[in-house]
Formats: sequence, C-alpha cells, structure tokens
Amino acid sequence: MKTFLNINGKPTVLKFLGCGLLLLFVADVQAQLLYKTKFSAVEGYTNGWAIGQPSIGNKWINANADWDWANANEPGYNPLNNGHSWTNADGTPFYIATATNCTAPGGGALMIASDGNYGTNAQTYFFKMDFPKQVKGPITVSWDWQFHSTNTIPADYDPTNNNYSGSLPGYDTGFTLSDYANRTADGSTGNPNWKYSELCTPFRLSTFQDARHNQQGLCGGSGDWNNYGPEFKDGKVLHMKLIAYVTNAPTEYVNTYDAFAQRDGEALWQTGFREDTTVDAGGANERIIPASGMRRCAGETDPTSGINCLMLWMNGNQYPNYVLVSNIRVVGPDAVAVPVVSVALSGANVQMTFTGWLEAADAPQGPYTTVAVASPYTVSAAAAAQKFYRASN
Repeated sequence: MKTFLNINGKPTVLKFLGCGLLLLFVADVQAQLLYKTKFSAVEGYTNGWAIGQPSIGNKWINANADWDWANANEPGYNPLNNGHSWTNADGTPFYIATATNCTAPGGGALMIASDGNYGTNAQTYFFKMDFPKQVKGPITVSWDWQFHSTNTIPADYDPTNNNYSGSLPGYDTGFTLSDYANRTADGSTGNPNWKYSELCTPFRLSTFQDARHNQQGLCGGSGDWNNYGPEFKDGKVLHMKLIAYVTNAPTEYVNTYDAFAQRDGEALWQTGFREDTTVDAGGANERIIPASGMRRCAGETDPTSGINCLMLWMNGNQYPNYVLVSNIRVVGPDAVAVPVVSVALSGANVQMTFTGWLEAADAPQGPYTTVAVASPYTVSAAAAAQKFYRASN
C-alpha cells in the first residue's frame, strides 16, 4: 500500500512491500549536488592510496605528476611530488594521501600525512577531484577535517585567540575550489603541474586556520594569507565551508569567496578572513568582512572554463602529525527536485531504482547511512528487520 505522511515538515512517501519491509523516501527540493564522499566502502573505497580511487565514479588524481614535461622544460622545478616517497617497515610504499577506515558504518576519511622528509615531501604534493564545471555561483563546499598532533596540548589552551600559534606546530595542508585550466597560468612556460599561485579559493591548516585571497577583481595569483582564524591544534573536528561567487553574482561579489570554520560542539562560526574594524551589532562586536577576491579567478586562463575541481595539498614536513578529511559535499546554485526512486518486487527481493544516493536507517528519524551510490539496489523482501530508506541528493 502507499501512504502519504509528513515527517519533520517534509512530504514523505512510505511503501510497504513483502514482509514488513518499509521504505521511506524524503521528497524535498535541494541544491544541485555536484559531488560528495564519506570515503566509504559502498562508494568503492578501500583502505590505501587515494589516487585512483574510488572504483565507482570520479577518481582522485595526482595534480602535479607530469614529470616528463618538467624534466624537458623546467628541470629546476622542484614542487613536484609523486605522493609515495619512501617505504614502511614492511616494505610497502608510504603514501601521503590515503583512504582509511572505509568499512566503518558512517564512512571513513582521507588521511593526509607528510613523510618526515625521507623522500620527496620536502616539497608540495597536490591532488584533485573533478566535478561538473560551474560557470555561475554560488558554489558551496563543506567538509570536516581534524588535526592529529603528537604534541601535548597546554591546559590553558584557548581556541579563540591563537595563544599557542608559536609553540604548537602548524600543519600546512589545504583545501580549495579551483579551475583546473589555471594550472598553466603561472609564467610563460605553461607548466601543466599545479602551483600554489594557481589556486582559486585556498583555505588551509597551518600556523592558523586561515585563507589566502586577493583584492576583489585582482586575480592573477599572488595574494596573501590572513594568518587569522580559529585554532585547531587541540584535535577538535572542524566543520568547514567555502562559498565561491562567480560570473552571475552581484558586482560587489564577483570572483570572491567566503570561508568559515566551526569547531565541533561549539555554536560559533568563525571566518578565515579578518578586517580590523568592528561594528556593534546587538551588543556583540562583529568583524566587518570585506569581499575577498579569489587568488586565481575562474576562467582566467580559459574563458570557457569555470570552477570544476577540488584541490587539496600537503606541503613540507609535519611528520608524524597528520590530518583527517571527510564528509565532503559540493553543491551548485541550481535547485533540483528530489531524486527519482522506483520500487518493484523481483521474485523474493525488492529492487530499488534511484538517482542520487540511497541511504538506510532503522528508524524514520535516522541516523541514515549510505548503502548504495549506483542504481539499482536489491534487498530481500522477507527481511525480518524493518528498514527505512531514502534517496538523497
């Protein structure tokens, strides 16, 4: 039978098939999902080097691996890094970017760890994930990352004013939305390998949790780090958000971006940018944040290009500390309808055909776990346990 309900304020369809199998589909209008991952086994990840994974859909790619070009044209170019520069005690390669805990119920993480300068990681390693090109905005990416330090955290550690930025080690790893065509923009040589100055919206864990930007409309690389932002060195998870504004934005926002961070368990969202002037807003001083221009603007090298990839990096030596990255989600500006889902009996099984991602839970309120990213998905109609399923976009 089919019953229409309303759960948590959202129109919902429930279908009963077979012996007690309950399917819940959330109907909602959402932003356009461009890419998401939890580094889970159901997405096709296995524990190990992230480059070339997952087995389903787009894969992580080494973004500065064109050794032949560099050797032939710029033999002195040294930021190249192959991402696996030495071996572990058992003789296996040490990889700087690895997928880990992929079989965990809620998904795993991307582990980014430098090699202690045993090999090539004295320089920068860039790696990227592509998604459909976006020539208008806003484009939003959210993710979680967490710094794991071997240093003792002082008892009076204060996450709001960077008291220990000098005594606790930084960790220069970064996360950005970018236009991959810009990798050839720096200089006249056309080096196809990524460089720092080609990044569009660079955000990093370093001495501070901060971001690099230009004046609005300046583009052209360069820019400066703010050296300002929430502390992260006590190992708390940081919930992150970048919002990029491109061609269709109001004039005062074109080719700018916002960067925010929220420490887990705290209500305060902190910005990665800083303006020294403050304004009294309802009794609380708030910083006036000016429009912060992209370091390289989308379409700067190729006018037909746009924001089309995530770019992450690891720079220098912070071994044995490391960073975990997970729960990445990129959404575009266009509203789309709820994913299409159809359900049919197939012998002793129930087959769900869907778009988006299929998630399951033991109760209507969740928590939901991704069970499939490729349609169709089949379960036994005779399953004793009641399960709730929803399609997520």
